[in-house]
Amino acid sequence: MFEIPAVHAAMLVGAVGAIVPMWRAHGTDCRVRIAHGAMAVSMVAMMIPGVPAGIHLLEGAVLIALAVFVTGETMHRRTAVPCAVDLTAMGVLLLLAPTSAPAPAATAPAASGHHHGGAGISTGWLPLLVLVCWALLTLHLFRSTPRRERRSGVRTAAAGSALMILGMAPMAV
Repeated sequence: MFEIPAVHAAMLVGAVGAIVPMWRAHGTDCRVRIAHGAMAVSMVAMMIPGVPAGIHLLEGAVLIALAVFVTGETMHRRTAVPCAVDLTAMGVLLLLAPTSAPAPAATAPAASGHHHGGAGISTGWLPLLVLVCWALLTLHLFRSTPRRERRSGVRTAAAGSALMILGMAPMAV
């Protein structure tokens, strides 16, 4: 999707961030593990050259569907809610990702805005807004957890989210 080495490094950091919460997975539901694995695969897939241009649309839809799957009936707030936030934000960013196909001259984006979205929609600042909201929600979920419950699992999930946010930053700019 992107060919710049710094962007690849950021996405690799994001893939590591998706795996980080699984390191301390002793209290993690199987659904959360599946979701984190899917996020890591999605981050790695963005770095593979020659992948079809619209694959990120499919990845985004799958990640959003996994957010619903993670928040199933056996949901644990400590693990599932941060995971669902990560899945939803990453999925939305993938759905808003720029396509590699050139835009026709009649629908070319204005010089002041970005051209994002698989449907040729000019979204401007929307991806950046999603990224900022993701960061703020992650911080809120961490800070709203009582200190006695912030053992390694909550800290690890917050660290993983921060790394994924860093990895998805190239999608927003």
